[in-house]
Amino acid sequence: MPTRSSPLAPTVTRLALLASLLTLGGCAQKATSPQDDQRQTAQVAVDQAISADDPAAIARARMTLSQSLSGASRAEQQLSALETAIDAHELKLARKLYQQTDTEALWDDINSRRASIARGLGEWSGGNPEQARRTIHRIPLPLDNDSERRRLLLLGALEAELGNPLAAARYYDAVDDRLDKNARETNHARLWNLLTEVPADRLRREAEQTGSRQFAGWLDLALTYRQQPGEIDRWAASHRGHPAIESGLLEMLGATEPMGQLTAPAGTGPVAVLLPEGERYAGITREIRAGIEYARGNGALGGREVLFFDSGSDRIGARAAIEQAQRAGVSLIIGPLLKEQLGALTALPTGGPLAIALNSPPSGEPLPDGVVSFSLAPEQDAVAVARRMWTDGHRRAAIFSADHDLGERTREAFASEFELLGGEVVDRAHFASNQTDFTSELRSLLRVRTKSDDGPFQPIIRGDLDAIFLAASGDELSLVVPQLDYFGADDLPRYGLGLAYNGNRDPRGDADKNGVIIPIAPLLLAGTAGPENPLRITYEQAQLAGPLPRLFAFGADAVALAGRMDRLLKGGTLDGLTGELSVTPTGMVERQPRWGQFRQGLIQPVDPTDDAALPGSLTSPARLQGSTPPAGQKTDGSSLPTSTP
Repeated sequence: MPTRSSPLAPTVTRLALLASLLTLGGCAQKATSPQDDQRQTAQVAVDQAISADDPAAIARARMTLSQSLSGASRAEQQLSALETAIDAHELKLARKLYQQTDTEALWDDINSRRASIARGLGEWSGGNPEQARRTIHRIPLPLDNDSERRRLLLLGALEAELGNPLAAARYYDAVDDRLDKNARETNHARLWNLLTEVPADRLRREAEQTGSRQFAGWLDLALTYRQQPGEIDRWAASHRGHPAIESGLLEMLGATEPMGQLTAPAGTGPVAVLLPEGERYAGITREIRAGIEYARGNGALGGREVLFFDSGSDRIGARAAIEQAQRAGVSLIIGPLLKEQLGALTALPTGGPLAIALNSPPSGEPLPDGVVSFSLAPEQDAVAVARRMWTDGHRRAAIFSADHDLGERTREAFASEFELLGGEVVDRAHFASNQTDFTSELRSLLRVRTKSDDGPFQPIIRGDLDAIFLAASGDELSLVVPQLDYFGADDLPRYGLGLAYNGNRDPRGDADKNGVIIPIAPLLLAGTAGPENPLRITYEQAQLAGPLPRLFAFGADAVALAGRMDRLLKGGTLDGLTGELSVTPTGMVERQPRWGQFRQGLIQPVDPTDDAALPGSLTSPARLQGSTPPAGQKTDGSSLPTSTP
């Protein structure tokens, strides 16, 4: 008799099968490896650290996570761990984590620039900060924003470690715009602490040389706090929008309410000019005065009367001239000329006439209140050369400088700016001011060797140089350049200072400067140009005044500054005879020159540079006045007439 199946049987069977599958599934979930468990636990730790916004914990967790990975994934996590620590300026932790890495061979395949930053960190971790600095300096630029931020942070920390607080502060200032609000406040405190370690005279020199408005503000604040702590409010009034104000640092320093600030002359009274008229300075004064008369005659002062006063050669003479000018009711003062006389301007009363000093203060002395400083400082040229060399594509430079005060100041100004840009000063050497034979110094600097011991002398120089900076006068340059060529550096790009050219055609005297590129006043370029040059007539008039047309241009631009001070203090520029001029919040006149090159004994124009080629951290509006416009171009209508009426 057939057996009847229960109507529940299929259901029971399906339930049994489902139970069996669930049991098998449960067994499969439990069959995880210890490495999977480690990875999952490490990933949870990373996620928790990110949620807690704890960079140090994130860096540690990423390094732990990497231990459960392999290949490129492992390398990426290790790089990310190091970068997270660097971004948070947890550099001690970053160096410690580096010791745990084991994937360096794979880093270049991920990103060669990220790899170089990590290697520099590793060299520092190994106790060699100097080599770390060289490695990071040699990273090809430009970098992406994150890598550039890490580069600047590491360079700042390395300079501090190596005992260079001023250089470290420059890097921390350069990175500031790339940080978030909280990180910036910490960065400002770090920067300020570094500046407190720098002697006052170094602060003053750097303030005169730097191409960054923002960093000049930091330097001026450090000087003000050290020498005139009661004037912090004045500093704040003339540096509105500066990071030190935004971060609250000034409150800690004791600032209360803004007081006076640098203001354009309100009156239309006469303009006083204070120049030394003694025999010692007669030639200089004559040429500056000729430039002043030229600019006044071309309407730069709007018809205002110009009164000349003898300032003598010391502070007493300058003080007497200032008192005479005040009694004459002048609305603006140009001068004095001599560096040691600038202190006499402290006698000007609050709300008195604005003064345009024709020099920069001595090292360690602040610029008096209500004073603008205009000078042809060679240090400004050295900074300009560093920028030009960089935009020309050169990253590794040597310096050959005269062993005197001018050589030292320009050498340091160039090196500081070039290294901040990301360049490397590979080597440097100097020579005595009366030296004529540079064989020993150049052989060593260029590492000269010969192709063969037999036959004619065929020198070969080192291969790690892109260019050389020659911090020397015109006469010194004429001696150095032929010997550079003799020792095989004839194809090495060379750059010099503007003072290497006096402004007069001298094919025989300048023939030995062949190939040297220098910053130069637009007026001086007109000397070797044809009659179509718009400044040619002005140049010829300058030559009639004397043998130094550079001083003629200086005098003319001083008057042009006086006539346009209202625009300049609002951020405008002036297309002058010495270059494109602008005024920083600290009262320093910045000068962007044109460029010339010695070719067959004549100075010839070189194409202007493009600031877009500079690292982004150094070209923000807060840092630069702007690039040099093409010859003859007016920036805002504020330019001198290019010929006499």
